[in-house]
Amino acid sequence: MATITFHGAAQEVTGSCHLLETQAGGRVLLDCGMHQGGDAVKRIQDEEFRFDPADIDAVILSHAHLDHSGLLPKLFHEGFAGPVICTRATAELLDIMLNDSVGLYLRDLERTNLRNSRRGRPLLEPVFDLDDVQGVLKLCEGHRYGEVVSLGEGVAVRFHDAGHILGSSIIEVTLREQGQEKTLVFSGDLGKRDSVLMNDPSSLRKADVLLAESTYGDREHRGEQDSMAQLCEI
Repeated sequence: MATITFHGAAQEVTGSCHLLETQAGGRVLLDCGMHQGGDAVKRIQDEEFRFDPADIDAVILSHAHLDHSGLLPKLFHEGFAGPVICTRATAELLDIMLNDSVGLYLRDLERTNLRNSRRGRPLLEPVFDLDDVQGVLKLCEGHRYGEVVSLGEGVAVRFHDAGHILGSSIIEVTLREQGQEKTLVFSGDLGKRDSVLMNDPSSLRKADVLLAESTYGDREHRGEQDSMAQLCEI
């Protein structure tokens, strides 16, 4: 039986990272995001994987936001060499997002080490760099919405428009084990309907297991007319 282990974004908002392990021994990550908030350098230096990155067969990425993709350079640096499966738009955005994020981290680390040097404290080594970003980008495989991508070992994935940002996806994973087929749906981050800029999120017909983001799951959002009325009052 396949299992899912949550390594982030469970009882917290950022750091989306979920390990799917199949009965045949496959190990696939759904997202590989960094935690956000607080001292950025300390947070990144303290991030640790609770699995061996070299043992991960593939990463399936919902979208390019850093809380879903930001630790891909660290994953690569520590031995990951499998494909990063995502939409074509996500692959293009990663080039911008990861280079910018890692560049900022390295500059912040340089300033931190300057302060440490003046205070006689040990200097910090970077946990990843821009070479790792290039390594990640070479592993990216961009696909169209609706395209079925086989990962081997009875695992296939298909992306559906999540309506969140350009290229964002609801991930449909199909697992075939012992002659039975099961479907896991991972929502990623969902956009709202009737957006001016984005498509409505896709509607899927079935799922045996649903893994859903629920950041605003306990809130009832205003309708468009009520929101416009509130804007006029402001």
